[in-house]
Amino acid sequence: MSIPLAVVSPQTLLLESCRQAVAETDFQVRLLPFQGQFADADLIESRPRVVILDSGCEGGTPLVWIDRLRLALPDTRVLIYLRQVRAAECQTLLSVGAKGLADQRVSGTELLAGIRRMLRGDVYLSPRIAQSIALCRFGRKNPFQSLSPRELTVCDLVVEGARAPEIAKSLSVSAKTVNTYRYRIFEKLGITSDVQLTHLAYRHGLKGLESMDGRI
Repeated sequence: MSIPLAVVSPQTLLLESCRQAVAETDFQVRLLPFQGQFADADLIESRPRVVILDSGCEGGTPLVWIDRLRLALPDTRVLIYLRQVRAAECQTLLSVGAKGLADQRVSGTELLAGIRRMLRGDVYLSPRIAQSIALCRFGRKNPFQSLSPRELTVCDLVVEGARAPEIAKSLSVSAKTVNTYRYRIFEKLGITSDVQLTHLAYRHGLKGLESMDGRI
């Protein structure tokens, strides 16, 4: 019996690489080219056991996509393909429900082995990401660890510059609920504004630019 797998990416190269990685296996892959809109209906229709989601999909953030998938397909495991590796961001993605994280250096063989690990109920991290997270744990405490998955998702959207009505639409809640989350986030982090929240997110590595060699 075939195992349904979906890949969402704006990159033809990534889509084809994933197709090749699972060729002649028990996976039935469905490639969903991202064209500016997240294809919720297509994913729900195919009911994949695993979704590989490219973090380069614009118009939202991986946290929002995970939030949507968790509600629509609670049994589906999500693997995020990261263009950049930031340890704090990786920890955040795991805390909101990602079951796998891979980076651009991962091979097709390693990716396939990781997907099988996820299907067994384990969390999969590509070697580079696992190393980054391990090194980060020796550093300073990340205050964002006190936030719930939904609070982290709202935080991520605020830092991206989204307003309350936009966030409400993305998460299918009211603007009043979004503001309740914002004030709760401010209270937990000891801040009073979106500007302070943005500075804190960059300071602790949730957002930011990678160095040329990709190290954190």
